[in-house]
Amino acid sequence: MMSADLPSYEDDATISNDAQLWRRIPPWHLVLDKNFGRIRPSSAAFDDDPEGTPMSVALGDDVLAAGREPVTVLAGHDDFFLASVRAALARSLKQGIVRRPTQVEPAHAEVLGRKTHSVRRKFARAAVWVIAPSDDSG
Repeated sequence: MMSADLPSYEDDATISNDAQLWRRIPPWHLVLDKNFGRIRPSSAAFDDDPEGTPMSVALGDDVLAAGREPVTVLAGHDDFFLASVRAALARSLKQGIVRRPTQVEPAHAEVLGRKTHSVRRKFARAAVWVIAPSDDSG
């Protein structure tokens, strides 16, 4: 449930369904998926912030359009990785996306909506690596 002091959210239709939503993945959220034979983010990596704010992402297309490299999204997050899901997937899971640029990350956005275990699992299984862990990570 959203706190009364948090801003209201409405899905931003200017964010294309093809937009890449880049999520920073800490090393403790890596799992070996034996069904797919690869390391992937855990479902826990796709939850809202414990403080109650929606899941934070960077709009990958905006990062690239600004002439930046994906690694810049990881600044200050040593040993993290970067995974991507499409905005269309988020919306199909009843999630909205809203731009929330910050001084540190002008391409910052939030993914809003209830993150049930099923929703988080679908994000995790659909995620593709932008900056991948090595095969011996996790």
